[in-house]
Amino acid sequence: MILTGRNHRASEVRWVVPLTSLRDSLRIMRSAALRCVRGSVTRGSVTRLRPIALSCVFLTGIHAQGIKQDFQRCMCCYACCAFSPCRLSPTGCAHVRLAFDNMKLQTKINIGIIVVFLILGISAAFMTFKWQNDHAIKAAENRVRLYIRAGWQIYNAKIDRIQATLKVLAEDRRLQRVLIDEGNGELMDEVLRELQAIRSDQNMDILNVLDISGRVILRTRHPESRFDRTADDPMLRKVRDEKKACGGTVLLEERRLQAEGADLVELCRRYGGEAVGMMTAAAVPVRRGGRVIGMIQMGNLLNGSVEKVDHIRNSLFENEQYGGKPVGTATVFVRDLRISTNVLREDGTRAIGTRASEEVAERVLRRGLSWTGRALVVNAWYLSQYDPIRDPDGQVIGMLYIGSLEKRYLDQRSRAVFLNLAVVFGGMILAMAVFYLIMRTILSPIRRLHLATRRLSKGDLEHRIQVRSQDEIGELSESFNQMAQQLLEDQQEIQQSHNQLERRNEELRITNRNYMEMLGFVSHELKSPLGSAVLGVYSIKDGYLGPVSDTQQRILTSVAQSLDYLDEMVKHYLDLSRLEKGELKVNRRMIKLNQEIVVPSLQGLMPSLEDKQMRIENRVPNDVLLCCDPHLMRIVFENLLS
Repeated sequence: MILTGRNHRASEVRWVVPLTSLRDSLRIMRSAALRCVRGSVTRGSVTRLRPIALSCVFLTGIHAQGIKQDFQRCMCCYACCAFSPCRLSPTGCAHVRLAFDNMKLQTKINIGIIVVFLILGISAAFMTFKWQNDHAIKAAENRVRLYIRAGWQIYNAKIDRIQATLKVLAEDRRLQRVLIDEGNGELMDEVLRELQAIRSDQNMDILNVLDISGRVILRTRHPESRFDRTADDPMLRKVRDEKKACGGTVLLEERRLQAEGADLVELCRRYGGEAVGMMTAAAVPVRRGGRVIGMIQMGNLLNGSVEKVDHIRNSLFENEQYGGKPVGTATVFVRDLRISTNVLREDGTRAIGTRASEEVAERVLRRGLSWTGRALVVNAWYLSQYDPIRDPDGQVIGMLYIGSLEKRYLDQRSRAVFLNLAVVFGGMILAMAVFYLIMRTILSPIRRLHLATRRLSKGDLEHRIQVRSQDEIGELSESFNQMAQQLLEDQQEIQQSHNQLERRNEELRITNRNYMEMLGFVSHELKSPLGSAVLGVYSIKDGYLGPVSDTQQRILTSVAQSLDYLDEMVKHYLDLSRLEKGELKVNRRMIKLNQEIVVPSLQGLMPSLEDKQMRIENRVPNDVLLCCDPHLMRIVFENLLS
């Protein structure tokens, strides 16, 4: 804040103080105003005081004076809202600071609060977006992991049902007699018909009865093909070795498919292009008297089958569509080849026969690990998980995939971000509106104070501020009113003194005019008789009226000198009267200073000098020229010398 006043000597009274807060600034302004009223500006110390300015400058820094090499340490608050020391000498910083200082207080506060709220809003938006992005994607990936677990339960549920069915069949005594007595053709035909009915009822592709060595005794799908060995089947091998039931997934190569039925080879080629089948199956040992006498195996070929993957999709995603795309998809792979899927191509057909990406195949098939992440599944991005499918020996033979459409999560994230940002920015706008109303209430008395100082600076000392509060602003307003009242009283006193002085000056002018008129009149009246007296004295002195003695000559000379002095005095008074009236005329011309002014003046003063035994040495050069009135200049020299 800068408070300035000016007196008749054109000196300034300045207080420069740092402002640290609104409360402190108002307190300092009140103190400065009281100093102006009670201390620095008093009746006895100032004869004339006119208010020049009362300006209150609220800065976001410190105004300092007397710092070496015109450096100034200040605290600058700009768009970044960060405080940092700066040097005002560079042009750019000085221009920015000047522009900021020239703004109105309301504008500065508005800019400051807008910058603060923008920073808060941008920070909130960034944190909201980051949190929603991380949370949404992470939650989606966790959900996909839950989906894959549920998918495995659905996948294995049918294997468990097959195994339960086979355990019941293994207790059938007729089946046991077939394994003991392979030559009983009638019994074998009867058991075959019953097993074929069971396979058809269970919608299975394979149901075989085998001896303990793995040789096929009965084959329900292709009865004519039997007595072949299935030593390469890891499921049967495990049952034979461990003498207990086994369920899982196995691969059927072309030779095995051919034995089970040529139609299965064609089925695998049609749904995948390769003569390799994947079968979910189970095998249980058949016991007789506690001894394992054979095995029974039943399974369902997955190639081209959509029952399992659709069951998984419908159980987890309810066949929901989003944007024309399935929300969830499931796929069974033989190695990296899709053989059963509900992923659709652009033409709406199932994407059977397509392959997984190399990245997924490398991690799942070769390294035996699960893969979770974003995956481009045919023509859409899915948050996916691929798990390895292992045979009973633990070898990876394929993959189970479950994916959830990414676009749905992205849209959910966008909606959540938009909603959060709407709440944040709506709250910010509401807060800014409330802040604006509060600041308007706070700044309203400051604006009134500002207008009052402007009216005061223009000379309206009778203007007063209406005090509406008892806070610092109210105290400052009261101090301003006191200062204005004090200035008004001082001005009234000064005006009274000025009026008295004007009256006295007028009286003096009248007296002086009367004096000059009288002086002119007297001088003019004395001039004529004085001239006659001078003429008479010089006539007698020069002997025109008769001879005079030496004594008379001396007396007449003294009288003549006195008359000359009196004549000169009358001329001086006349000139003074003309000078006061502005009627004195100056007759300038070029003269020789020594011959026309100095020498005659000295000659006229010689008698007086000789009487006082004084001597004057004249060193004025003879060639000095001067443009002046000779008569007035001679008067000056005579006054100086006399």
